Amino acid sequence: MKLSQIFPVIKDVLINPYVIGATIAVIFYCNFVSYVATYKKRPVKKKVKKTPAPVQQAPAENAEQEESENED
Repeated sequence: MKLSQIFPVIKDVLINPYVIGATIAVIFYCNFVSYVATYKKRPVKKKVKKTPAPVQQAPAENAEQEESENED
């Protein structure tokens, strides 16, 4: 078989819808398998309830309150 006779056969094989469909199916399958193999599930985050912090008074206010208490 000569080279000039091989090219039409190769062209007919590559244009065949079954070959195109099978190629697309294999590509999707390979992508899916690689996705599953590299998939890492995120760890579950623990829900932490924030409790309101106690209100702290400024030092100046503390000093004034102590002075007023001492006067009484």
